[in-house]
Amino acid sequence: MEKSVLVIGGTGYLGGKVIDDLLRRGVRVSAMVREGSPAKALEAKDVRIVRGDLTRAITLLPVLKDMDAVISTAIGYSQRKKGDSLQSVDDAGNRNLVDAIKQSSVKRFVFTSILTADKAVNVPHFHQKKLIEDYMDEKGISYVSLRPGAFLDQNPARDQLAISLKQGKIKAIGSDSAKWTYILTEDLARYLATAAIDETIPPGKIDIGMTEPLNAEMIAQFATEYTGKPVKVSTTSWFVMNTMFSFIGFFKPFMKDMKNMFVYFLSGDYVADTSLQKKYFGDVPTVKDSLFRYFEQIGLKEKQ
Repeated sequence: MEKSVLVIGGTGYLGGKVIDDLLRRGVRVSAMVREGSPAKALEAKDVRIVRGDLTRAITLLPVLKDMDAVISTAIGYSQRKKGDSLQSVDDAGNRNLVDAIKQSSVKRFVFTSILTADKAVNVPHFHQKKLIEDYMDEKGISYVSLRPGAFLDQNPARDQLAISLKQGKIKAIGSDSAKWTYILTEDLARYLATAAIDETIPPGKIDIGMTEPLNAEMIAQFATEYTGKPVKVSTTSWFVMNTMFSFIGFFKPFMKDMKNMFVYFLSGDYVADTSLQKKYFGDVPTVKDSLFRYFEQIGLKEKQ
């Protein structure tokens, strides 16, 4: 029987890739979109649009009706819309969703968490994911929580790494040798889609990443190999970045969170254990394969 899957966050960069992956598999896809948010691009793909809002609990139960599974990639801390915040969406909104799923007939919930969310107590938008995992445990719902590393690629409008690479350089923050786990969004999207429709994947938390952690030096080396042209690495001192984050943090509180995030990255603790990823999703993407796919994606010219 064809499955029905609801995607929450489908108008975002990751959510859009999840929807495309589900459609390629012949899944009936619905996307929950807030009132006032455009949905024409999704409708053009024959995605069913349902209107709902994580911050308005009353809207959630109706959109869950007749859904076999739900995938959530929604975040509020990036403040895509006025009123979005870590508190309103990532905390209260996700709790609203968990409560609604508890009352519904939905059998599978796939939650997009963050790698080592349980350890990152000083990074609020990381640790918040752990708090929601705890809330799901408390409520007794069945869920698969994928915990990805940092996204290698970003929305093209904000991909600073792509801009730098096209100029033949990379700027590292604090250290060019510190390593942490990355993942391509297309790979994470595939795993999210698989977790929603493959009932052999048991409930639980699964780290998601590449075969090994990555640093700026490695990115530059593989970019040089891919293009045949040298890619230079420069490092902005942590003293300079820390001062900047602290100053801007007076006006934009989220920058304090970002500062703590980079401190955590540099600690060496942001590294995935990919054993469960390999068990349930197959071979873990290698660093070289992931980077070469990324370089092709952003339009770097490959050497002949």
